[in-house]
Amino acid sequence: MIALLTVPLLPLLAALAALWLGRRLPWGGGEFVVGAVALSLADLALMPPGAALSATWFESGGYRLTVGLAATPLTWFVAVIVAGVALCVGLYSFGYMAGRDDRPRFFAELGLFIGAMLTLVLSSSLALLFAAWELVGLASFLLIGFDHAAPGAAGAAAKAFLMTRTGDVGLLLGWLLALGLVGSSDIEALVGTIEGGGIAPGAVTLIALLMLAGAAGKSAQLPLSAWLPDAMVGPTPVSALLHSATMVAAGVFLVLRLYPVFAAAPFALDALFWTGAVTALAAGLIATAETDLKRVLAWSTCSQLGEMMVALGLGGPRAATLHLAAHAAFKSTLFLAAGVVQERTGSRALDRLGGLVRPLPLTGAAFLVAALALAGVPPLSGYWSEDAVLAVASRHGPGTGGLILLLVFLGGVYIGRAGAATFLGQGRARAPAAAGISGWAMGAGMGGLALAAAGLGWLLAGRLGAVLPFASGPEAETGWRNLSIAAGILGLGIGAARGWGGTPALGPFPTRLAAGLAAATEAPARWTMRLARTIPTVEDALDAGARGIAGGTRRAARTTGRVESRGFGRGGDRLAAGLASGGERLRALQAGRLYLYTLGLFAWTAAALATGALMLWP
Repeated sequence: MIALLTVPLLPLLAALAALWLGRRLPWGGGEFVVGAVALSLADLALMPPGAALSATWFESGGYRLTVGLAATPLTWFVAVIVAGVALCVGLYSFGYMAGRDDRPRFFAELGLFIGAMLTLVLSSSLALLFAAWELVGLASFLLIGFDHAAPGAAGAAAKAFLMTRTGDVGLLLGWLLALGLVGSSDIEALVGTIEGGGIAPGAVTLIALLMLAGAAGKSAQLPLSAWLPDAMVGPTPVSALLHSATMVAAGVFLVLRLYPVFAAAPFALDALFWTGAVTALAAGLIATAETDLKRVLAWSTCSQLGEMMVALGLGGPRAATLHLAAHAAFKSTLFLAAGVVQERTGSRALDRLGGLVRPLPLTGAAFLVAALALAGVPPLSGYWSEDAVLAVASRHGPGTGGLILLLVFLGGVYIGRAGAATFLGQGRARAPAAAGISGWAMGAGMGGLALAAAGLGWLLAGRLGAVLPFASGPEAETGWRNLSIAAGILGLGIGAARGWGGTPALGPFPTRLAAGLAAATEAPARWTMRLARTIPTVEDALDAGARGIAGGTRRAARTTGRVESRGFGRGGDRLAAGLASGGERLRALQAGRLYLYTLGLFAWTAAALATGALMLWP
C-alpha cells in the first residue's frame, strides 16, 4: 500500500529538502522534517489493520531476498512511538537550534535517522531490516559527532560507531544463517519454519544468540554499553530521540520482533535474562554516582533497557513492550529538560547547578513528572509498566522479584539525586541564557512528552494496550505492588537527601565500578583502534617490501639479459663459428684423393709405433 510506503519515505525526502533548501527557510529546513513526521504519524493513525507491502529483490540458487513493510500490531505500535517522540523532539529542536548556521545539516541528519528508524520497525524482511539497522547506525554517528569541533565529539562518535558495529556483526551472521536455513529473508517465513519444527534446536539457538549480539550493541548492554554515556556530547535533541526512545530501543524491538525465535531457544532466553540483569544492576549503581546530568540519564537508559531485557528473558514480551513505551515518554522528557538546563546555565555538572525550579518552573515541573514516572510512582506511566514487569518477575520467584524491586529503588535514588541537585537547594553560579533560544518551541516539545509520561501508562493498561500482539500476563500481587511503590519513594527520598551537593548517593563503590567497567569494556575498542592505526604502517611496510622485490626482480632480469646477450649469445655464436670452421677443415680432408689417405694412414701408424717403442724402452 502506498500509505504504508510514505510513512518512512516522507522523512527521508524531507531530509533531502532540508539539506537543499534549508538555508532559505526561517527554521533551517526543520519545517520539512517536522511536517513530514506529522504526516507519517497521521498515516499510521489512519492505517488499516494488517497493511503490508512486499516484493522480491532477487532470487538465485533457491534463495529469495525480499524487501517489504508490514503494519503488524507490534510494528505499528512501535512506529507510532517513534513518530510521536520524533514529532515532539523536532518541535523542541526548532528552539534548540535557533540562530545556528548549521541547522540545515542537523535537520537533514535528523530526518535521515527518523526515516531509517521507521523503516527498521516496519520492515517485514530481515534484509531490509539489516539495511535500515545500518543506516540508523550511520545517522547516529553523524548526529553524535554533529558538533565535531567540540572536545570529545569525534571520539564519542567513533566509539559509538565501532562498538555498535561489533554487535551488528552478530546480527549480520544471524540473518544470513537464517537465510541459508529457510531460503528466504521474510521474517514470517523464518518464524513459521521455526514454529513448524523445520530448523534444528541447535541452529535456532545459534540464530537467537547472534541476534542477541546485535541487540546488545544497539541497546548498550554489557559488554557493549560504554559508548552510550560518552554519546551525551551530542546535541540534546539527539540524546532525547536516539539515546532514550528510538535507536537504543531498537535492540529491544529486535528481540520483540523475533520473539518466537527466542522462545524456541531456552538457552538464548537465559542469556537474555542475565545480560539484562547484569547491565541493569551495574548501570543503575553507576548512575547514582555520576556528576553529569546527561550521563546520569544515559546510565539510567542502560539500566531501564536492561530491565526490559530481563522481562523478555522471563517470558514477558508484553511487559517489556509496555515499559519500552513508558520509558520513551519519561526518558525523552528528562533529556529535553536537561537540555533546557544546559542552555540556560551553560553547565550539566550537578555540583554547579541548583535552585533552578524558580527561574525554570515549567522545566522543573516536566522533570518532576518524568522523574516520578521513572521511579514507578502511581498513577504515572512508569508505575503501570513497572507493575507489569514486576508481575512477570515475581511469578518466577522471590529472587527475580527482588531484583526488580532493587532496580526500582536504584531508579528512585539516581533520579531523585539528579532532580534535587538541579532544581532544589541554593542557586549556584550560572552563565547567562544562550542567545537565540526559542522558549515556546522547546516548551511545546517538552510539554507534549511530559503529558505522555504522565498518562501513557494508564492508556496502555486500558484499551490501547489491546493492540499489542502478546497475551496479557498476570497482575502483580498486592504485596509486591506495595513494595515496589515503597522502593521507588524510598529511593527518591534517599537520592534527594544526598543530591543537594551532587555527591554520590551510595558511597564510593559505584564510582569504582564505573571505572572498572570502563577499563574492561573499552579495552577491546582501544585495541581495535590501535590495530586500525597500525594497519597503514603495516601496509606501507608490505608495499615497500613488494616494491623492493619487484625492483630486485627487474634488476635480476636486466642482468640475466646482459649475461644472455653478452655471454651465452656471443659465446654461442663463436662456438658455432668455430665448429663451422672446423667442419670446413675436416671437409677439406674428405677430398677423394687416395694417396693423401694412404699418407695419412702411414703417418698415424708411424706415430703409434714410435710412441709404443718409447713406452717399452728400458
